[in-house]
Amino acid sequence: MFGLGLKKRNTQDLRNTPIPEGHHLLEVNDLKMYFHTEDGIVKAVNGVSYTLDRGETLGVVGESGSGKSVTSLTIMGLIPMPPGKVEGGDVLYRGKSLISMSEEELEGVRGNDIAMIFQDPMTSLNPVYTIGRQLSEGMRLHKGMSKKDALARSVELLRMVGIPNPEQRVQEYPHEFSGGMRQRVMIAMALACEPDILIADEPTTALDVTIQAQIIELMEEMQQKNGNAIIMITHDLGVVADIADKIMVMYAGSPVEFGSRDEIFYAPMHPYTWGLNRSIPEPEIGEKHPLTPIKGNPPSLVDLPEGCVFAPRCPYATEKCFKEVPPTYVTESGHYAKCHYSGNAEFVRANAPETSRTRKVAATPTEDERLKKGGRAS
Repeated sequence: MFGLGLKKRNTQDLRNTPIPEGHHLLEVNDLKMYFHTEDGIVKAVNGVSYTLDRGETLGVVGESGSGKSVTSLTIMGLIPMPPGKVEGGDVLYRGKSLISMSEEELEGVRGNDIAMIFQDPMTSLNPVYTIGRQLSEGMRLHKGMSKKDALARSVELLRMVGIPNPEQRVQEYPHEFSGGMRQRVMIAMALACEPDILIADEPTTALDVTIQAQIIELMEEMQQKNGNAIIMITHDLGVVADIADKIMVMYAGSPVEFGSRDEIFYAPMHPYTWGLNRSIPEPEIGEKHPLTPIKGNPPSLVDLPEGCVFAPRCPYATEKCFKEVPPTYVTESGHYAKCHYSGNAEFVRANAPETSRTRKVAATPTEDERLKKGGRAS
């Protein structure tokens, strides 16, 4: 028996299996997760697709309720069914379907191959067990470490995420930690088994800016060391400005734009992405560069509007937008946007925000640079 009462399982460590030719580390293919409720069918995730390779960082951005967290919880197999139900699509990890795996098989993947930093640490930590016992559980379960070695590693992890006096704090309980410190414990727990894929759901929301920078730096260091992939979920484009290789912008359960970091910041094609860019405070806010919020509220996922889901809030919407579902406009680089006018270069030039003048964003890594971080050729 281990830590919180789980038995060690003889599950295959998928990290040691090669990625089949023609596949990526992670593939999300037209994933649909709906919730069947008394009020109707909630289309929480409605056609999400992307790929991720080793050494890559994907930023997933959008307002609360856009489906960011539900997508990742579906990947992890943590959505209760019912009321949830996968209505279509699949998720492949190293060529193997996570959707079709049994619960026992998923337990071998969760925390070991794919780990997640949850958004609310107080509901994710068990109040009756010490921090050290909860940190040790995954290492003893997946790595077969002894109690002594797992506890020593727990102390090391707490020190890595900036918790002072870790030798003492490892013996304390969650209620003895502040909100920000509990968040750092969750980060340490996710990093414990050095996962192949790290899903970070708003990992720095409860932290001050100094600790935010330290945590992001720690995640990048781990990625450079192990070559793992990172999915960074956030409502703030500024958080992913320096670390994401590519960014998926979600709205009302669906991706509305997807592209490299430079494409999303320097050449965005969707009005919703323009709105998110204009909502980021810049050094020279004034009459020339006003801070402009997105007016209105996201639609109900039970009763999505006809046509473009963003049309009721879009200042550029036309009659066509309210009646017809927009096509997906794709550039040669794979940058895409779901808008009737994304392919209209004149429209985009006239309305897209000027972000490059005031925000410095590093160039997207070349293939050689990404391979040095531990990735592979696409």
